[in-house]
Amino acid sequence: MRKKLLKGVSPIIATIILIIISVAGGALLWLWVSGYITSAQAPPQSVWYERIKIDAVNLVSKNELKVYIRNLGSVAVDVVSAYILSVDGIAIDSIAVEPRVSIEPQRVREVTLIISKPNLYSPGYTYIVKVVTANGVEANYGFVWPALAE
Repeated sequence: MRKKLLKGVSPIIATIILIIISVAGGALLWLWVSGYITSAQAPPQSVWYERIKIDAVNLVSKNELKVYIRNLGSVAVDVVSAYILSVDGIAIDSIAVEPRVSIEPQRVREVTLIISKPNLYSPGYTYIVKVVTANGVEANYGFVWPALAE
């Protein structure tokens, strides 16, 4: 008669308990892995803190254009290239800024661009100068090519 008093857990309840343990273990594993991945992410890139603006341009001669660039952001920026575009967006000149010009936050720097193809510009026409930082942040400024540029 003693053997009849010892009953085991029914197979349905055992299956439910195993499923609960498996789900809880999976949830704990997921929380651990997602926390690990989140903590291993790289810090935000400085591109989100870079803001530049072209304050003015000055055509010194038909071969030299001075661009005044203001850093409005909270990190230093490196200007690496410049373009002169028509108002249609067609690139007329591509100018590498070498050496790179670094601009501290809240400062203005003069960048001299040497124009390689001055014969492509027409007096009285509007052009756009675009400068680009090392992280790809851009600033544009429209100007009219003067009639008396030598």
